[in-house]
Amino acid sequence: MITTTLSTYPGKKIVKDLGIVFAYDDAVRGYRFAMNMEKYLEHALKCLGEKAKEKGGNAVMGICFDLRDSIKPMLMGTAVILEDE
Repeated sequence: MITTTLSTYPGKKIVKDLGIVFAYDDAVRGYRFAMNMEKYLEHALKCLGEKAKEKGGNAVMGICFDLRDSIKPMLMGTAVILEDE
């Protein structure tokens, strides 16, 4: 699963836009405070990829991070299908 903040990806082309996906991962809320932010974001990125996969995607493009709410930091992006150029 490719996850990136880029809107394009080198050597790939977007063949289908599957819509917006987001993750804030309440599943780990209980132990989020014990984790450092890097580990939390890695876990949230994994969840974002899983949501894209559920839609049939193989990548999440244009990921942005909203960290203003420390209780529920959110990641969002666009689930897409990428193919080699």
